[in-house]
Amino acid sequence: MVAVVLGCTMSLITSSGLTLRLAGPAAIYWSFVPLAEIAGLAAVCWPGRRTRPLSRMLDLFFAGHAPWLFWLIGLCAIWSFVPTIQAFALTRIWLYGAGAIAVVWSAYIDFRFFRFVMGRNAARAARDLLLQRLVSWTLIIGIFGGPAIPPEIAARLGARFAP
Repeated sequence: MVAVVLGCTMSLITSSGLTLRLAGPAAIYWSFVPLAEIAGLAAVCWPGRRTRPLSRMLDLFFAGHAPWLFWLIGLCAIWSFVPTIQAFALTRIWLYGAGAIAVVWSAYIDFRFFRFVMGRNAARAARDLLLQRLVSWTLIIGIFGGPAIPPEIAARLGARFAP
């Protein structure tokens, strides 16, 4: 669902219309986002996999993406129904204002997931939330932003980590 909404977002923002020609490939391209989220969740919840099936755990965890999906739908509405010049101004407000709300709301839902679904105490739930976000967001930023690293910095990083 997350990848489909991301694909539809790309279609609506780029063409102000929902077309399979744009939404389908974009959903495939952006499928690394939910995959990174699954990797982060697996890193944190691996010991709990015996108490509940992974598929059920994933379904409950991805319910925490509702704030982000609403945020993306709002972004789609801005770019689909508002003239381009006004859309630029509204996008800045939406990115920072509604984005901050989505971050806090999503973190709260995910904290509750770790607290009540996974049965963690408050401190452990907060630690698991931070660790899951660290793993998944590092992967997402690395995949999305990695190609934008200037070649000289990439060469220095490669030399530093080479055997």
